Amino acid sequence: MSSFAYDVCNELVLDSIIERKNSSEPELAVRHLSKLNPETDILVFDRGYPSLWLFGLLKEKGFKFCFRLNSLWKDGVNLKDSLENDIDWAAKDPSKNTLKKVKEYGLPNKIDGLRLVTIKLSSGETEVLAVNLTDRDKYGVNDLKELYHLRWGVEEGYKSFKRVLCIEYFTGKTVLAIKQDYYARVCMMNMASMLKSQGLYEKGKELERKGQKVQPNKTQVLAKVKDFFIDLFNSNKTAKCLKAMLRILQKCFDIVRPDRSFPRHEMKTRRRHKIVNSRGI
Repeated sequence: MSSFAYDVCNELVLDSIIERKNSSEPELAVRHLSKLNPETDILVFDRGYPSLWLFGLLKEKGFKFCFRLNSLWKDGVNLKDSLENDIDWAAKDPSKNTLKKVKEYGLPNKIDGLRLVTIKLSSGETEVLAVNLTDRDKYGVNDLKELYHLRWGVEEGYKSFKRVLCIEYFTGKTVLAIKQDYYARVCMMNMASMLKSQGLYEKGKELERKGQKVQPNKTQVLAKVKDFFIDLFNSNKTAKCLKAMLRILQKCFDIVRPDRSFPRHEMKTRRRHKIVNSRGI
């Protein structure tokens, strides 16, 4: 199992963990907290993370957070059926596993000071967010909708990690070999993100002058980082390699088309391996 603390604004992996497959996602998330800053970071979680003890632990450490609740939370389901879309909330969860964690971390059985907010999606689906951003003047419903939408950058990061960098293909079978491959690819992802954030080159500027917003092609940037990876750490060749990479990448741009969406087709039978029209580097 792999877990990222991912900066969705700068597309950087702030902290990464690879563990046994029977590890718990919330427990791995707690291990990331020491590398994050409660003064500047807002943590956004999907439906696999909400739990009473994690709400309490994050509040105790001073973090601001936003969770999407799943259908197991009755308060969220009831809010969907009501006319309200933004209420004050206190989280309660009497399950045995939750109470065990609450006692382990010395937390109360009830976490108050939270908000429940419903968001209507363009697909017709309603999502329920649990947040501790209680200042409604500063964090309105539309602000929270935009905040949770930013989490899609995490999915894009994992897609690049799995499909482009082919993380599941290891060069060895030992624990050390697997960790070396894993963290080397994390380093490559961050280097690629830093490289493509350095501004547009001549072709990009020309396209922007024509009114088309563009961005460097992520796959091409990753591919060139891999090609020049060793030379980038050679102090005698670093500047030369960077210039060569930029000359190649100035031809590799994608036009940004905001608000595009495609319907998700539900398959009647679950395939063991999905068919994708993409190749790794």
